[in-house]
Amino acid sequence: MKISCYVIGELHTIESLCVYINDYPLSQLKGYAVQRPENFDPVYSIRPDVVFVDVAFLNSNNGWLERIKQFSSIVLISGNTEMAFEAFEHSAFDYLLRPVTFNRFVKCINKFDHLTQLAHSVHGTRKQQVVDSFFIKADSKGLKEFLIKCDQLIYIQAMQNYVVLHMENDQRFSCHNSMKEMEDSLPASCFSRIHKSYIINDEKITAIEGNTVMLNGNETDKLLIGSTYRKAFFEKKAQKMIKKKAGVQIFSYSRLAAALITLGGILINLQAMGEINIQF
Repeated sequence: MKISCYVIGELHTIESLCVYINDYPLSQLKGYAVQRPENFDPVYSIRPDVVFVDVAFLNSNNGWLERIKQFSSIVLISGNTEMAFEAFEHSAFDYLLRPVTFNRFVKCINKFDHLTQLAHSVHGTRKQQVVDSFFIKADSKGLKEFLIKCDQLIYIQAMQNYVVLHMENDQRFSCHNSMKEMEDSLPASCFSRIHKSYIINDEKITAIEGNTVMLNGNETDKLLIGSTYRKAFFEKKAQKMIKKKAGVQIFSYSRLAAALITLGGILINLQAMGEINIQF
């Protein structure tokens, strides 16, 4: 499956990138814009995998960019290396220096493809059985074991050569396991890897804002969604989203009556002017 791309930038940036996207077998052009999309509905309806954004379009109010990052990976483009910090600030997947060469574009797309396949393969190997609880060895000698109940586990955090389990009631347990071991042992239906350092309990999600997830209604438990895991996470979240059904617009009687009165007044004026002849 091709990687869908959208370009937001100045005309010379769009022209070169559109050619690259169409010429490379792994990528597919879904659209472009030569101005900042204050109304991001077109991009939202397409939901491209990658959105290329010229830093010239960024300002103090980048709410539109935060909304796009909910479903796409961002690649920032600039004419100087000093703007590379902007890429870090905006959690961009990659940073391209203008003029963008075809080889550099290919490297960007290949990196996205590799990381996406890696995230999907890891996600696909997760065990799907329902697990209510599990044991961990929480002391250095491995003599004492603690029972961890999944409905009380908020998230798991990687810390050097061990992991920390953040529980309700401010409890914490640490064990010398890797994140991969924890991820493979937990059901993918209930837990999500959102970052190289975080595995979260989906049932503890309170809100999602931009690239952050709030857990258990606690402002201090706001975790960043990593670019590698973003697409898989939001695809999973979309399965729980209530879809808005397209329907026929229904006019109220009052609005219909007002429209008829207005139309009647127009017709009477036209008749008085001799423009039309109305017969009842």
